[in-house]
Amino acid sequence: MKSHKFDAISFISGVVAVALGLAFLIPQTPVDLIEMITSLGAWFWPALLVVIGIAVLVPVFVTRTSETDTDDRQT
Repeated sequence: MKSHKFDAISFISGVVAVALGLAFLIPQTPVDLIEMITSLGAWFWPALLVVIGIAVLVPVFVTRTSETDTDDRQT
């Protein structure tokens, strides 16, 4: 299997999702951090955005090889 070309749209989508999630997760003051930890709704959706963004970014950086490609290289 040939490696795929860099997918800029997926990369940018993943970066935006991670950035949005982190922007909502980073507290302004230490009091905000305490309130955020005690309130599930304050961090659930931003954390979900970060996870989705990472899930989109991982395939961009991981290259796949199949067994047939490995066999072809050895012969």
